[in-house]
Amino acid sequence: IVFPIEWTTHKTMLDLMGYGMFAVSIVGFVLKLNAGEGGDAFFQTSLQQLSQYWMNAFILVGQSSFWFATLLQYGLPWIIYPALLVIVNDTMAYVFGFSMGKNPLLPQISPKKTWEGFVGAALSTLLLAKPLLGVCKIDVISLQHALVIAAFISFVSPFGGYLASVTKRAHGAKDFGTLIPGHGGVVDRLDCQVMTAPFMYFFLKHIMTTTTTA
Repeated sequence: IVFPIEWTTHKTMLDLMGYGMFAVSIVGFVLKLNAGEGGDAFFQTSLQQLSQYWMNAFILVGQSSFWFATLLQYGLPWIIYPALLVIVNDTMAYVFGFSMGKNPLLPQISPKKTWEGFVGAALSTLLLAKPLLGVCKIDVISLQHALVIAAFISFVSPFGGYLASVTKRAHGAKDFGTLIPGHGGVVDRLDCQVMTAPFMYFFLKHIMTTTTTA
């Protein structure tokens, strides 16, 4: 696939702007440290806050950049399709976990997650991989490719959510925010996309290139 020169130019500018913002944040943070009260305790607290901000930025900005690239290069259906699979996986993990869950999956990290929910969600996601292709009007990949995407979302993507759970527990918080009653904030709804968005971009890049050169 050959992309227009305009896209390459815009991407380069976006990368440069992103790094510029990162560099400015580092400079500002160091100046803030110097203007503060000083001492080991102050520096430790400041670094903990910085790590939390970067985690949020990693979840939001990092995956958004891959969404943006996927949208421009492959189209909106490739944003909707994995998002629907993630929703199916999240929903069925809750359903199977609530109705059948007995064996904790990661009790030290997320006590309510169970093996029954994890396996039930994976089977449901794999079963719906092909039907959801039709819903999204995607006909350029094989069933095998769809199952690979569903398997990744079932067995790997949830660990983005588990990492977010560790972050919340480390700070004594139940959720990252309160924007959505009962579900936390925006970051809480996007944690699995930390793993999914980059995978979708690189996987599509691979299979589309392979299809084009075949």
